This record gives sequence, C-alpha cells and structure tokens, in this order.
Amino acid sequence: MRTVVLKSEMINQILAEWNPIGVGYELAIDEYRDYIPVILQFCHDKKKLINYLQNILVNEMGLEYDGRNKKHNTDIQLICDRIIQTYNDF
Repeated sequence: MRTVVLKSEMINQILAEWNPIGVGYELAIDEYRDYIPVILQFCHDKKKLINYLQNILVNEMGLEYDGRNKKHNTDIQLICDRIIQTYNDF
C-alpha cells in the first residue's frame, strides 16, 4: 500500500511540474490529483496513457492539442515517459 501512495505522490509531482493549465505550483499540486488513479492503470501501456492525457487536455481542460504538432507530441511523450519511468522505479 505504501508503494502505491509513493507512486501516486511522485506522479502528482510530475503532473504539477507539467501543469498544462498554468495554475501555479501551489495550486497545481492539488489540481491534477483526480487523474492519478486512471494514470496508474495505464502506466503499463504508453499508448493508452498518451491517449488518456490527450483526452484530459482536450475534453477536461479545454486546451488545444494536435498529435501531429511536433511540440505537442514531444511534450506529451516526455510526460508519459517520466510517469512510466517513475512508476517502474518503485
């Protein structure tokens, strides 16, 4: 159980640093917590994790995201890689 809590906190830290809506770190540390349970389910499948994060950006946050845009694609790939690496390290 402690491992799940630690993984959740580490992933929350990554999400807060990513902070796609730009709310400031103090707010970001709580802003993205609700997404963590599903993120944990997808940590074994990068494609599903990318799709989930894209869905969050577009449908939950109302942000523009275009997977054909090199910067958008690179940014989300990096976040997914960090999340998966963190998940696997614990």
